Amino acid sequence: MTDSGPITVLIVDDDPFVRRGVADIFKPVPDIMVVGDASDGDEVLAAVRTFRPHVVLMDLKMKRVDGLEATRMLMELPNPPRVVAMTSMDVDDLVVKSVAAGAHSFLSKDEPPHTFHQSVRVVAAGNTLFSPESLRRIVAAGGAIRANGPDLSRLTDRERDVLAVLAEGESNADIGRRLFMSETTVKSHVSAILGKLGARNRVEAALSAFRAGLVV
Repeated sequence: MTDSGPITVLIVDDDPFVRRGVADIFKPVPDIMVVGDASDGDEVLAAVRTFRPHVVLMDLKMKRVDGLEATRMLMELPNPPRVVAMTSMDVDDLVVKSVAAGAHSFLSKDEPPHTFHQSVRVVAAGNTLFSPESLRRIVAAGGAIRANGPDLSRLTDRERDVLAVLAEGESNADIGRRLFMSETTVKSHVSAILGKLGARNRVEAALSAFRAGLVV
């Protein structure tokens, strides 16, 4: 639930049965409302301008314009919605690329309903939802962690501590509790980490932590 009402969602998938099934997932919950859908990536910009969703659930493999390109187009908008990449594969190369394109989180289409609910709520609140195991598999899909991975030398010791916990999928509040700092201080550290690493979001920062060997 946002200050102005339910979290609004746009579903993008070229399979009408998937669109209907995903929409049905949200019917029992009062704080999330599906406001529209799109059947391919080339319809996304118009749909977002029409429905003004808080969150877009984006299929990655579509016939005319895939979710990767559609996500890139959305990120060029002045105030883009949050994007959750959906894939029928557990973790594949498109997921990695979607994160680089600006997707804020990702999930498999066969996740249980409560995971969809949680993903939308977390992403709408400005956070990300991912599992360390998913990130490990992304890193493994791209090859073993290398000595010449991302350079974390610009981070302070405290920022490295924050990044290590962030990479476990923890929220700012959880990071604060574990590292004995206020949530405001955590937010400042996370902002500095994203800037120093050139990361668009927490998922990219977490991937950097895994690739650099900060967490394994």
